[in-house]
Amino acid sequence: MSETISRSDFEDALRKALSNLYDPAGLQGSRLVALLGLGDRADAIVALRSALLAAIESLRPGEDVPTQSRSWRYYQLLYGRYTEQLTQFEVANDLGLSVRQLRRQEKLALAVLGDKIWERYKPESAEPQSAPRPQAPGREDELAWSQAAFASESIALDALIESALETVEPMLRSSRIALDYVPSEGLPRLALQLVPTRQALLNVITTALDWMKEGRLVVRAAHQPGDRHVSLSVTGHGSLAAAAAEMGAERLRVARELVSFSGGSLHHDADLAGDQVCVFRLALPTDKRITVLAIDDNPDTLLLLQRYTADTRYRVLAESAPERSLALAEETMPDIILLDVMLPDVDGWELLGRFRAHPRLGDRPVIVCTILPQRDLALSLGAAGFLSKPLSQRQLLSVLDAQVDRLYG
Repeated sequence: MSETISRSDFEDALRKALSNLYDPAGLQGSRLVALLGLGDRADAIVALRSALLAAIESLRPGEDVPTQSRSWRYYQLLYGRYTEQLTQFEVANDLGLSVRQLRRQEKLALAVLGDKIWERYKPESAEPQSAPRPQAPGREDELAWSQAAFASESIALDALIESALETVEPMLRSSRIALDYVPSEGLPRLALQLVPTRQALLNVITTALDWMKEGRLVVRAAHQPGDRHVSLSVTGHGSLAAAAAEMGAERLRVARELVSFSGGSLHHDADLAGDQVCVFRLALPTDKRITVLAIDDNPDTLLLLQRYTADTRYRVLAESAPERSLALAEETMPDIILLDVMLPDVDGWELLGRFRAHPRLGDRPVIVCTILPQRDLALSLGAAGFLSKPLSQRQLLSVLDAQVDRLYG
């Protein structure tokens, strides 16, 4: 091939071509036509589109790959953004991400796709890259991935604390610091991403231990009636270690990000009293029970939804008769409605309109869940989200979590 192209120019051309995949005028003149050896073809634009679609499809993982894996996430993102030409907001909603997180992961997914195409088609005359390409995602990308990889769970706070303290026990034994922790009674359960929150708590505890030369580490939890968060404090009493201010800053920064995944927060108290060396306070969200009304004439689907949401904060009310669904919704006032479209007697689109126009139910988010490829129609009719059947547990919980974040912050 005579076409000479640098890797950076290739990536720019790839992004532009993907963004204009179904626009012949936008693909006209793309440098990818020559790179992929399509310049002599009369249908070069059609062939370029087919080649890019095939490249995306080649990234589809096998059925034995876990649905929460990174490879599935990259494929779903690329398929949604470019094969289906959805907006960033629509894909973020489907994957349970913020738009900011989606943009980070889209950059990584495009790099994976670019590597595949480049290695297959790069011309011998390709210019060398001006700088080595990173071989692994950066810390921010890993954090964004972690936020998307874990679903919210219903957790007992004492179990979370005891698990973290068990992990740091060797560190405590080798120090001159005593632990003061008494499990609390009557605390509500928490709704959070367990793995990131546990790592955040470990970061806080180990930072407190690093800051202390000797003394006592006090771990306490409290909850005020009506408060949507439980307060967890980690307080060090004793003497300050040398150069303490230089220790743990990065750990605390990461801990703040990790705890924010679940809608929590971390604060470091600056005003100390008595022999206090450090005071860290975590606010962790309580497990508000979320009622989901699922309307589907297939009893197997309703059983699957209930199984997917078992041991989560979601309680699924199953209704197989669409004509009874409106009355049941009025009686139970669910937080979220999950609606099939292909229903007997009452069309799902008509039922969606009834929910949207209802004076008491109109503000309830309705997620359309169907085998029909009608995302745009669902959103235009007022649906808050869209799920394609068959769906995985991860997809269901991600979309439900996204709605809860919008409802309750």
